[in-house]
Amino acid sequence: MSVEDYKPRFSFEITEEQKQRADKVLETYGLRRAIFGAILDDVLDLIEEHGGMAIGAILSSKIKPREVIPSMKKANGRRK
Repeated sequence: MSVEDYKPRFSFEITEEQKQRADKVLETYGLRRAIFGAILDDVLDLIEEHGGMAIGAILSSKIKPREVIPSMKKANGRRK
């Protein structure tokens, strides 16, 4: 494989249930890449902006990723 052909990959284990759900709801070709690329960008933006606070909020399971952005905006408003 030449340097021009190299495509970086992001890989991690998922459960069998997650795999089956993804196969069902993300069956359109290219949809996984588009969805998870956007999610990855959002998560990386949150971590760059809020660091450990964003990581802790997500990993604690007390907040869902779809709730993080509004929660971080509230936290920023309190700091100002």
